[in-house]
Amino acid sequence: MSLRHAALALLAAQPMTGYELVRYFDDTVGLMWAASDSQIYPELRRMEADGLIRAETIPRGERAEKRLYKITPRGRARLRAWTGESLPYPPERNVHRLQITYGEFTSLENVRKNLNEHLDYYTWRRNQWVKLLETIRSEQFPLMRVRLDKSRPELRRRIIAFKALALEGQVAHADAEIAWARRGLQMIDDLDRAEPAGAGPRDDA
Repeated sequence: MSLRHAALALLAAQPMTGYELVRYFDDTVGLMWAASDSQIYPELRRMEADGLIRAETIPRGERAEKRLYKITPRGRARLRAWTGESLPYPPERNVHRLQITYGEFTSLENVRKNLNEHLDYYTWRRNQWVKLLETIRSEQFPLMRVRLDKSRPELRRRIIAFKALALEGQVAHADAEIAWARRGLQMIDDLDRAEPAGAGPRDDA
């Protein structure tokens, strides 16, 4: 259901076509809650059927048409209610922690490769989150500017503060993953030095 509420939040800023919503989703919410086009468009239809948004058909060029989605009062009420709810925490399912738990079944070089990939991924993600965080703090993100321009001064401060806090959490998460990968790489080096030549997993072990 988080996809639904993320879409409602974007439409609360301004009406959008499905294409525009997907683009903004990729640039903002998608950095915390990934969703594909094939998930977003069907969800928009379900939201329309549930009365949370309504669609208006407008011209696109001389002959084509497109649908412009707008949040309804019911959709705003649903968004306000959701943001105040106590949300359950999902079961822990960390494939990378699980994989390295059983690292003795592969070579140290394979584990080193996987940890380097982990390090590269979270370094890349961190850069994305930091860039967006800087844009939020400087009030330069276009969609946020729309909301800021329509909001009271005290709400403006909240809009910036909450979005910055969310992104600070993502950056902190990336920092922790980067530190974990580096610790793992150091451990692999230590094991490599300590083990005799030819040591490693065997089918009969």
